[in-house]
Amino acid sequence: HLRFAAGVVCVVGVSALVAIVAGSAVDRSIRRPQEIITDGDEQLNALRSHCADSEKDCFFSRCCKQSGQTCYEKDKYWATCLDSCNPGHSHEHDKDSKPWTCKALGNRTPFSAGCAWAGEDCSNLKLCCNRGFQCTRKNKYWSACVQVEEGPWAGENPKARIPLPHGWNGTVLGRWREEYEVKASPSATLAGTTLFCFMAILPGSPEEALVQAAETRKAGIFGCEAHAIYHSTKATYHMWDSGQKTLVNTGTFVKIWDHVKRDGIHLKHDWTIKVDADCIFFPARLREHLVRLKPPAYTRIYVKNTMPRFTNGGFLGAIEILSKTAVETYLDNAASCVKYIGLKSGEDGYLKDCMDALGVGYLRDELMMNPSPNPAACQIKEFAAYHPFKLPALWTQCYDIAVGNNRQPPALTVGDSNLLPDAIRDKYTPKATPPPPPPPPPP
Repeated sequence: HLRFAAGVVCVVGVSALVAIVAGSAVDRSIRRPQEIITDGDEQLNALRSHCADSEKDCFFSRCCKQSGQTCYEKDKYWATCLDSCNPGHSHEHDKDSKPWTCKALGNRTPFSAGCAWAGEDCSNLKLCCNRGFQCTRKNKYWSACVQVEEGPWAGENPKARIPLPHGWNGTVLGRWREEYEVKASPSATLAGTTLFCFMAILPGSPEEALVQAAETRKAGIFGCEAHAIYHSTKATYHMWDSGQKTLVNTGTFVKIWDHVKRDGIHLKHDWTIKVDADCIFFPARLREHLVRLKPPAYTRIYVKNTMPRFTNGGFLGAIEILSKTAVETYLDNAASCVKYIGLKSGEDGYLKDCMDALGVGYLRDELMMNPSPNPAACQIKEFAAYHPFKLPALWTQCYDIAVGNNRQPPALTVGDSNLLPDAIRDKYTPKATPPPPPPPPPP
């Protein structure tokens, strides 16, 4: 409902704008460029039109137009829309040095999907979230996202094509979202490299010994600006052709992300890294990789971390790298992903499908993680992560080789080099041993 009084517009009871977790205070205030509202929900757009723009007065409206922002109070005279706020400190653009209370006067504005899910009205958006679903007109009164293709896809070719329901007009208003690669503009502001890293472990399992090995060495998540460990439940796994295993109990994975959302630590950092306990990774190297990728700031991004031939087009769940805006977008729409995508494709398959459906783009780094269980491959310093090492002895051996504690690491095999990207394969392919010289002729 909209209430008007003395020229002041207030928003009352707008449940659609309530985020499950409000943004927590952070050590800096981030300014983001204007975002286009693509909800297609005319009522929500009307409500947002009375909310404040970034860094504009929101003292009376107590809501913000831009996704991810909250109306924060400075004092009893002024409040504005920010991504974050640091209580007791001044804002970098303030004309005075007075500290902010950072009291949240309203709820954080969530990120919308910007598309219609399977079976939903798509007459305004003309874009479907689910792959294989097409925005189609039934008649002059109804248009919805209906399935016209069934995966898996071999390139652009689906497993099957599905005819429209009987009686539909068939006019195509729009198609579905596809994955896309993020391209950095030379003039774009680049994202920062602060990391929030977390893992989920099963209490009483061998994973605890791997966590202890990492903590003792201040390695892995313990080398990030912030970290967290969450408890998981027992789950089953699916084996990929590459020999990698991925969590099949995706419901467990979804619940872990619920904890991440409730804690709100991800809102304080540029990137969120979810890592498995049996994955050895080096935060300093990961930051260097991110710098080389030149990711534009305020952009929804996930990182494809290995070669496409392994799994999911190069997105393996052992180490999942998401920008702050990507995490916010996922958490604001996770319930819809669970409902319309389902939990049968494994942890990394589910997350990638959800990212693609929500318009989160990707950057590719085939040197981010080496999917080899051989500790000798940990000498390849071009990688930021190594996986899988489920035994503490193998975990330690890989770590020592990676940091140079083992000055004579085992020789690499041809099998190791076959797992490497083209960019470095020749460098690490074992050279064939020349045949011995022929014996001298008899006297």
